[in-house]
Amino acid sequence: MKNRHVVITGGSSGIGKAAAIEAAKLGANVTIIGRDLQKLILAVGDITNHCKPYSGQKIQYVVLDVTSDYDLIEKCFKKLESDIGPIFMLINCAGTCICGEFDEVDVKVLKQMIDLNYFGTAYPTRCVLPGMKKRNEGIIIFVSTEAALLGIYGYSAYGAAKWAVRGLAESVFMELTGTNVRLTLAFPPDTDTPGFEKEELTKPKETKLISGSGGLHTAEDVGKKMIQDALNGRIYSVFGFSGRLLSTLYCATIDGPLQVILQILTLGLLRGIMVVPQLSFQKIVKDGLKEKCLESDKDK
Repeated sequence: MKNRHVVITGGSSGIGKAAAIEAAKLGANVTIIGRDLQKLILAVGDITNHCKPYSGQKIQYVVLDVTSDYDLIEKCFKKLESDIGPIFMLINCAGTCICGEFDEVDVKVLKQMIDLNYFGTAYPTRCVLPGMKKRNEGIIIFVSTEAALLGIYGYSAYGAAKWAVRGLAESVFMELTGTNVRLTLAFPPDTDTPGFEKEELTKPKETKLISGSGGLHTAEDVGKKMIQDALNGRIYSVFGFSGRLLSTLYCATIDGPLQVILQILTLGLLRGIMVVPQLSFQKIVKDGLKEKCLESDKDK
């Protein structure tokens, strides 16, 4: 990573900032992209503190909305490459989550989830991919979620957008067969970030009970592992027992012979194991429905 150019969308906080710090520790020149100028300025200061002494590393920010006009985004990325150098790694961390039952979520939220989580990943990737293929080198990281492996109550708007990210990643991965351009798809679980704090404000009780069963990870651990998995050529970057279980069950792209052997030998057993948490999730939803019915009866 030394002197390589790493660009991170959503890099002013959370997983994006943690990934930027990890890239800086590895000697990279880092560009973070976001919409909040003040947050970007503060993040650049924090990231710079982790650079190698006297390395001459360049740490900069760009104020950009990755859901805006594609031509504007493309122009920005071209300038980044002319100013700092070819982009070796793109980490797509821009995203947000608003929870709620599908029939109660504002229809504007449905579009917002797709615009930021899907197009906010697709547009930057479309900008850098032709150059990477021409140079025949580069790494792209897509940040999805465990909710793109299994449908979860309350994540209908967000989960659908992240399923789209997963579909795009696995399709692009196949298109990169035979090249030296690599793609890694990350499935972070609940992660302790400012974005997660906002997400908690919109989560129904049922969603909190279901998603909370997987524990809470730190942004630093997720950001570091994501980059290390990408550098090691892993297609999937997963976290904890739930991530390994879900990815073994539901990820079909070949990530090496061990993955294939595990799937052949264990899919039946793992499917049986997975029934237990799924039944518990259904019980949570049913119990929640009973509580709502009781409250409704009391109001009458």
